[in-house]
Amino acid sequence: MMNRDIPKKLKYKRKKKMLILMIIALLIAMWAYSNFRVVTTEYTISSDKIPESFDGYTIVQISDVHGRQYGDDNSILVGMVREQTPDIIAITGDFIDRRPNLERAKTLVSQLVEIAPVYYVSGNHEWDSGKQYELFAILDGLGVKIMYDESVLLTRGEDSIVLAGVQDPNSWEIRQSPTELMDAVTETYPEKYRILLMHRNNAAKKYPDLQTDLVICGHAHGGIIRLPYFGGVLGVDRNLFPDDEDSVIGQGNYDIVVSHGLGENLFRARFLNPPEIVVVKLSSK
Repeated sequence: MMNRDIPKKLKYKRKKKMLILMIIALLIAMWAYSNFRVVTTEYTISSDKIPESFDGYTIVQISDVHGRQYGDDNSILVGMVREQTPDIIAITGDFIDRRPNLERAKTLVSQLVEIAPVYYVSGNHEWDSGKQYELFAILDGLGVKIMYDESVLLTRGEDSIVLAGVQDPNSWEIRQSPTELMDAVTETYPEKYRILLMHRNNAAKKYPDLQTDLVICGHAHGGIIRLPYFGGVLGVDRNLFPDDEDSVIGQGNYDIVVSHGLGENLFRARFLNPPEIVVVKLSSK
């Protein structure tokens, strides 16, 4: 005797398979969209300490590249940086990682230095790679200013602001801690606007009284996986729903900008968290 329910069951199974395939296709599309579409995020930082001549001063931040490449010889990334006409470019660590591609790093930096002066601070992955000194030699040879726990003056006309940079804590040749460095900078330039480049995004938690006006950092990867309304889901320290993976403006005594970065960490993937170039524009009040 024929079972007339079989066609209905087959239709149900087919619909179920189609639904599963559509969900998988959607997830793959979202993953690809999240990993290969570079976005630009702009922040305007205002302070009455910023000289009028620095109004509109533009800093492009590149962070956590991890050897990734966007376009042939990073043509997409370089083109996006060039469009911003930056006054300086700040690389805030993890430019390479444990799979170092020094030739790719050299190709990218050789193009960036043609756009604007480049300043660099190390991240934890440079020191983990075992190739940090080879990278430093490449950067130095191309004219990049490597910030070894030190500061420089950025000038416009007769005015100036301070740019400082600290090495990552993984370095075994740290000269000054962030607190020591910025205390010394403040003592020397008490009235000047001060910017600190560092890799890790724990400034507000670890250094709440840091004598700076702005911190520009990375490391957090935007929480790696992001969900609407929830933000970052997974921190680089394997912590769920981290609260400092995003840009924090006006935290305590200073402003903080945290880049989502350009490369991957942990799972070698990003989800709903596109690679990011950060643009910081200074505004004098």
